[in-house]
Amino acid sequence: MKKILIIITVYLINTMPVLAEKNDCSEMKKLSKEYLTCTAKNIKAAANKKNKQIKEGSAKKTEQIAESTKKIINNVKNKIKKKE
Repeated sequence: MKKILIIITVYLINTMPVLAEKNDCSEMKKLSKEYLTCTAKNIKAAANKKNKQIKEGSAKKTEQIAESTKKIINNVKNKIKKKE
């Protein structure tokens, strides 16, 4: 039971900053120009944040792949040198 409560609190703490970044559009009339621009800004901000996360993740993965291929190439070179 304690584990479940801990997991829920950690989840809620992590979601609070995400909710804080959104603009509150609930006070505006639906289908008004202001409401549409407000929701568009929220969608744009969320999309930009996700794109940034994807870019960072792909850059990390690319670096890891480059490092591992260098290691493999060096191992092959060392084995060739030993055979000579």
